[in-house]
Amino acid sequence: MKTVYLAGFISTDYPQTYEWRKKAYQLLLGPYFEILSPLRGKENLKAQTTDGGITSTISTPRDIILRDYHDVKRSDVIIANLENYGSPRPLLGTIYELAWSWEHKKPVVAVCSPENYLMRKHPFVAETISHYFETVEEACKFMDDYYRQ
Repeated sequence: MKTVYLAGFISTDYPQTYEWRKKAYQLLLGPYFEILSPLRGKENLKAQTTDGGITSTISTPRDIILRDYHDVKRSDVIIANLENYGSPRPLLGTIYELAWSWEHKKPVVAVCSPENYLMRKHPFVAETISHYFETVEEACKFMDDYYRQ
């Protein structure tokens, strides 16, 4: 069984940040993958935050970063959605997750549109990504074909 961490933008203002994780979970559900999400335990995030999901009234910033770091560290592979869905907020948490992936030599399967020049061409990001795909479905099919061993 492979442990997969779902890295990517989180915002209560952009439901796509939840929807892609639900789709990935459904596509990878089964005996081959254990899925870890930074949204687990945050089902009611909209009521727990006043800033779109950056902070929480329940977890401290240290709680959040330590759990996500531990999850990346214990994962076998990372699926990173590099889209921000039009938000003006940068993907700071995702960039941290990519750096941790690099630090621990974890393969990263990225979901990223071809037009997202920064996330495809910036050397720090491009060097961290093992494979790019345009859709969650394509990334999960690759995961199923490549990592289901």
